[in-house]
Amino acid sequence: MTGWQWYWLSWLVVLFGVPETYALFTNPKNTLSWTVWTWFGVREGVPVWQWSVAHVLLGVVLVWLLGHLAFGIWR
Repeated sequence: MTGWQWYWLSWLVVLFGVPETYALFTNPKNTLSWTVWTWFGVREGVPVWQWSVAHVLLGVVLVWLLGHLAFGIWR
């Protein structure tokens, strides 16, 4: 593995995995997903036609992230 690969692996484990796991077991409102939902005002039961620009932006970013990381597109 290269130095950058070690860097990203350590970032993923130490700076994301450890705090996220701790938050899951202590207070789920401290997780990354809960924080993003709060930032974007995501609430359960809101129909698609009531989405704001922020909701659409979040959706576009998540589709891009999935395509980029899982399938290697949109580099």
